[in-house]
Amino acid sequence: MSILVLGASGQIGAYTVQDLIEFCGEKDIIASSRKMANVKQAMDDLKISGKLKLMELDATNTAKVLETIKKEKVESVINCAWYQTNLGVMDACLKGGATYTDLGGFFDTCLKQIDLHKKWKDAGINATVGLGSTPGMTNVAGAAGAKRLDSVENIDIVCAWGNTLPVKEAGWPGYSIRTVLDEFTQESVQWINGKYEKQPILGGETEVTMPDPIGKVKAYFIKHSEPATMGKYLKAKRVTFRIGFPASDMNTFLTLRGLGFADAKPLDPYNISPLDYLTRMYQKGVEAGRGAPPKEKFEYDMFRVDCTGTKDGMPRTVTYFIVTWNDPARGVSSARDTSVPPAIVAHWQHTKKIKDSGVFPAEATVDPEAFFKELGKRKILVDEQITSATKYY
Repeated sequence: MSILVLGASGQIGAYTVQDLIEFCGEKDIIASSRKMANVKQAMDDLKISGKLKLMELDATNTAKVLETIKKEKVESVINCAWYQTNLGVMDACLKGGATYTDLGGFFDTCLKQIDLHKKWKDAGINATVGLGSTPGMTNVAGAAGAKRLDSVENIDIVCAWGNTLPVKEAGWPGYSIRTVLDEFTQESVQWINGKYEKQPILGGETEVTMPDPIGKVKAYFIKHSEPATMGKYLKAKRVTFRIGFPASDMNTFLTLRGLGFADAKPLDPYNISPLDYLTRMYQKGVEAGRGAPPKEKFEYDMFRVDCTGTKDGMPRTVTYFIVTWNDPARGVSSARDTSVPPAIVAHWQHTKKIKDSGVFPAEATVDPEAFFKELGKRKILVDEQITSATKYY
């Protein structure tokens, strides 16, 4: 029984396949993409082409995905394609009897996925959704913090990244450029006082201190999946999500938005939208970087999750710092922190470590300590800090 990875030629999908082979020990893997040439190039770049099956498969073609699941006896599917394919792929998995995980549903799609819980429960199949770095690692950290508390008041999440080398040219994010532009053009929804509240685009500006070498960053509310589920599943009164964009990247994304690259409508007479054109150019940049990775540590991704509440009647704060960087030894970028979690969870689904029937977010099914130890094996480091008060009277 095999594992099928959709979107395996992308920045995240390619490293997910690599992790399944090198760390999870999976032997029967199908790496697929919309174009065979792209997925072959990605697997050749990572020197793993001979260890798996390659396939041309479009994640938007639900019928073909289902046909593949049945024909190839696929037991688990990892969807690393754009989040707008999630619902269709889930439908194919449900009909084909395969477990499912993905990189996140960008709030609205995430809620639609969770609404499918009863169908999946009745079918006896597990879908654990939102397993990138964030959502994903952040959700699991929130669950770990909630276990340290008797009651949960707030879970505040911040994602940031930085480059220790002089910036000589515009960079790109460690996740889909399409998602970035969605973040820059859509109102966020945060979980405030036990309910969903819309926030202005890039609202909620605050200064947050991250570990070195990032340090202090300005962080902003953006639309994300964590507030969609964590408040309800972890019984928290508030769940917020912010990103601390490096100044150079912030300016780049604002410029792209200002020039209209978030527009999905095709331009005349070119028959391609600005968003699709940008996506193709982004893919070219990712491919070039994967073929010639830097030989030194220089790019860092960091996540901070602050869980506040009470323990034994006293205030307590549990903070998690998650830090990763490009791995020069393996030639893998810091984007591996997004590619590793779905590999771990799909492997656990495949080996029945995760087997609860239904559709769940990461905080509901993933064992935090076991998960953090797996991350540590890949040089993705999780630190827990607890601040509490004690009375002696």
